[in-house]
Amino acid sequence: MMDRAKSFLPAFLILSYWALLQGIGKLGKDHLVLGGAVLALFYGGKIAKSLRFYLPLILTGITYDGLRYFGHGLRARIRVSEPYEFDKFFFGITGSDGIRLTPNEWWQNHTHWLLDLITGFYYLTFVGLFLGVATWFNYRLSRTGTSKWSAREMAIQAPRMMWAFLVVNLLGYSTYHWYPAAPPWYVSTYGLGPANPAALPSAAGALRFDALLGVEVFTNMYSKSADVFGAIPSLHVAYPMVALLFSWRFGALRIFSTSFWAIMAFSAVYLNHHYILDVMWGSSYAALAYWIVNRWTGPFSGETQKLFAEENSKQPQAPA
Repeated sequence: MMDRAKSFLPAFLILSYWALLQGIGKLGKDHLVLGGAVLALFYGGKIAKSLRFYLPLILTGITYDGLRYFGHGLRARIRVSEPYEFDKFFFGITGSDGIRLTPNEWWQNHTHWLLDLITGFYYLTFVGLFLGVATWFNYRLSRTGTSKWSAREMAIQAPRMMWAFLVVNLLGYSTYHWYPAAPPWYVSTYGLGPANPAALPSAAGALRFDALLGVEVFTNMYSKSADVFGAIPSLHVAYPMVALLFSWRFGALRIFSTSFWAIMAFSAVYLNHHYILDVMWGSSYAALAYWIVNRWTGPFSGETQKLFAEENSKQPQAPA
């Protein structure tokens, strides 16, 4: 009876999600697609089951979209000057004129087209790069194993990376409400005065990438941003940090993931999207998410414990 109830749970939750959005007059095609994708993963047969690895990605999309409609009334006071002053105090750069600048302000005076191209590319593709690493771990290394983990162990361990992705997003989205913070581009545009709730989102330094290539990719992308005052933490940096931690755990793609994190950390500051404080906060959340998913499904619990027991039972027994 319990198994039968569980089988209907995904359908019940998605129908409730659609009904809630319909009730507030916000149900659209995007919501139908997201909900339909979840239903397909649970009721679509063997192939769909193999793609359930990406369920945390869809759940993240549903949560992010929900920020547009729920929770704004619960938001704390928006911080404008505090992150700015923190970076200026701890990481400020004093120019030849004696004026102390934040690293963001300094880099806006020292831009270069090649840096615009590189940072813009990584900022545009960071989710895809993260998913590429996670996909390699789950679908490739679960067959071949690594120097540190067998193939069967990887089959159990790899999905944790995607659940860490969901956890770090939930941590980030919650912080947007109890510590909403203005990004550095906002200070450049509106100053350090009281927050302007009507401020429009901006692609900031990423606009230079658009101008360089004659496109409007970032312009269009950031026009749909759900939250201007969600600078802390930097999830752009958190995702690569999750990839970095799992790469070192698994013993694969370590150089790529480390450079991925370093480039994204620099890009966040160079493009005037995040302070160094945001980068540190996002990296810390990634480490916390990594700890949570490995603590709750640790090496000697649940499926992994069963796996080790099965493998040990297959070892040849010593004669009595």
